[in-house]
Amino acid sequence: MIDIRQSDSHHLDPFGFFPAMRSSIGGLHDGEEADSTYVFHTEYVEAGEGPLKFELRFAELQATHGTLVLRVNALKSNGTASSIHTEAINLDALAKTRGQTVSLRLLAEPDTQYAALGHIYVANDATARGLDVELSRMTDQAEHVKRLFEARQRIFTNHAASPVASLISDEPAMLATPVSQMCTAAQFLEPVYQHWCERMGTQVQHHRKQWEFVYILQALHYYGMLQPGAIGLGFGVGTEPIPAVLASFGCKVLATDLPAEDSRAADWAATNQHVAAIDALLRPEICDSQIVRERCEFQPVDMNRIPMNLMDFDFTWSSCAYEHLGSIANGLKFVEESINCLRPGGIAVHTTELNLSSNDDTVDNEGTVLFRKRDFESLALKLISKGHTVAQIKFDQGERPLDNYIDVAPYSNNQHLKLKLGRYITTSFGIVVRRKFEE
Repeated sequence: MIDIRQSDSHHLDPFGFFPAMRSSIGGLHDGEEADSTYVFHTEYVEAGEGPLKFELRFAELQATHGTLVLRVNALKSNGTASSIHTEAINLDALAKTRGQTVSLRLLAEPDTQYAALGHIYVANDATARGLDVELSRMTDQAEHVKRLFEARQRIFTNHAASPVASLISDEPAMLATPVSQMCTAAQFLEPVYQHWCERMGTQVQHHRKQWEFVYILQALHYYGMLQPGAIGLGFGVGTEPIPAVLASFGCKVLATDLPAEDSRAADWAATNQHVAAIDALLRPEICDSQIVRERCEFQPVDMNRIPMNLMDFDFTWSSCAYEHLGSIANGLKFVEESINCLRPGGIAVHTTELNLSSNDDTVDNEGTVLFRKRDFESLALKLISKGHTVAQIKFDQGERPLDNYIDVAPYSNNQHLKLKLGRYITTSFGIVVRRKFEE
């Protein structure tokens, strides 16, 4: 067993755990024993505590098909073992990338050993000349965490000067009783989180994008919107699973996204996040496709120019969309105008980016903007002045180890609640608004 607690990095033997096992990627590692699914398995490493990264670099990888399933296993001193990270990689796509490198990040715990391993469970034609596995400490994390803590003390602990101080609570954010809140690690442990992942046909991942879907669905459920015949309006839906889940509850849905001819749509289409027709919303693992076709419609809509005829919906939502409208002002205006699409008493649930580093300096007038605490406070004040109801605001950032982990590019598919975007640390924040009842 290797101990890297006294060093910043160490190159591991990719085949150290099963040295006699032959890899199923041709030319990668010869051995007398065969397992058609085995690719590699490093030895276990004692790493102490803190952020770590396994970096896997293939040499001359070639493949036309096949999926590599990567895992990080944790072996505790009491003998219990578990997989703490799982990621599926398309071998064809990996072979075409520069460097043919994959990073797996984790938060190491005391008295625990870690190993990286890979399997391929279906036929593949992959070959490679070699594989280098390096385990390293993410030494910049300490500085990120320091900055996060300092900003938290400076911005998020004193609400006396806030124009909506009476609306802000210092209580922990709970997913079971959702209000206007940010993504925290504790919410992933609530039973309701597992429930919505099952409804979406997926496994729990510690990723803020998945949290946004869960938060939106739970908020709509909690505020009584998931009823047969309820009519919902989704903005910038892309290929998200929410419309199919809503259809499974008997809701009718109008899903919208950028018009296909809009130049901005090309960027989202390149990463399979843009929808241009109802077929992109079909999720047979969630809801029968025929039911989705019957209960869901698609219409192209520019969120900066919401058509006047979109009205009388029971609820509306968007997931990490209105930070892409060109400016902070445009994003806040969208939230206001989305409420005009609701019937009296209807519910709006929107998620976006919250700047955790500053209440002054931020990113504005760019493709992705970062909203500040003060932006949400001014938005809440404006909505309240119009007679609408804003759900209580909780700026709880969480106290678990994962809440103090800052993901950096290239971002991980797991352990991704807070991230560094340029000079700023950001996370997902959701707001719930009920349209005023007519007088």
